[in-house]
Amino acid sequence: MNKKGFTLVEVLIVVIIIGILSAIGIPQFAASIEKAKGGEARAGLGHIQTGEKVYFAESEYYTTVLSDLDITLSQQYWTFTIATLSSTTYTATATRSGGTHTGETLTMDQAGTISGDWEYR
Repeated sequence: MNKKGFTLVEVLIVVIIIGILSAIGIPQFAASIEKAKGGEARAGLGHIQTGEKVYFAESEYYTTVLSDLDITLSQQYWTFTIATLSSTTYTATATRSGGTHTGETLTMDQAGTISGDWEYR
C-alpha cells in the first residue's frame, strides 16, 4: 500500500522551525521599520535647515515659524519645531508622534549636528 502525506512528527518539526525563525526575524524587522522612520525625521530636519539658510540669507536672522520657510512638511511619524537661540543660531527638533517611541526626539542645529534621545539615531 502506497501512503502519501506527512507524519505528525514531521509537521511538528516544520512548525517548530518556522516558530524559531519568526521569533528571530520579527524583532529585526520591527527595528528596521523604526530606523526607516528616522529617515523621515532626518529628511524633515534637512528641509528645515535648507529653508533656514535661505531665510537667513534674505533676512540675516533665523526664524522660529515653519511657515516663514516656505516649505511643507507632511511627515506621518514626526512633528517639527524650531527654536532660535540667537539671531545666528537655531535648533530644529523632530519629536516622534506615535508608536512605542512616542516623545523621543532628534535635534539638528544650524551646523547640521544631530543629537537627541531617539533610540535609533
